[in-house]
Amino acid sequence: MRVFLVSIATLAIAAVMGYSSPARAAGEMLTGPMAVMNYLAGGPWTCSANLPAMGGQPAHTEQMTLTFDVLPGNIMHDHVASADYAGDDYFGYMAQNSLYWTTSADSMGSHGSSTSTDAKTFTGTTSMGGQSMSMTSTYTKVSPTSITSHEVVTAGGKSMSVDSSCNR
Repeated sequence: MRVFLVSIATLAIAAVMGYSSPARAAGEMLTGPMAVMNYLAGGPWTCSANLPAMGGQPAHTEQMTLTFDVLPGNIMHDHVASADYAGDDYFGYMAQNSLYWTTSADSMGSHGSSTSTDAKTFTGTTSMGGQSMSMTSTYTKVSPTSITSHEVVTAGGKSMSVDSSCNR
């Protein structure tokens, strides 16, 4: 179940990649195609994710905090945390392929990666305990301080949806 939390951080970033505003990280700003992520720098974002029933647990809403910082190499990093979870994501852009990329790892042993050509729809995989799952994520910027996302995770022919929203 916690595998979804790292995905939610990814969703928050992708939700606003098409929008630009000044960075809030201590004087650091992303450049080129990555500049559209400057809007996310700093924090915190407060997020709520509606998780489906799985792993013997009922469907529930998970609350978490999300922060972003700019790293050397024109990379954006985020850290997401809740009472029982922590995860980190890194985001970049491959000019030679014209693709945005993200990679993630969390405190539950899951890890994943995905790419996007338009910074609005990301597709990729996440793995946990030897099981690989495909992901497709769709994002919406509601306002400069609010984003939502819809993610579909598919494994073994079964799909689950995660809807989340983050506010600052």
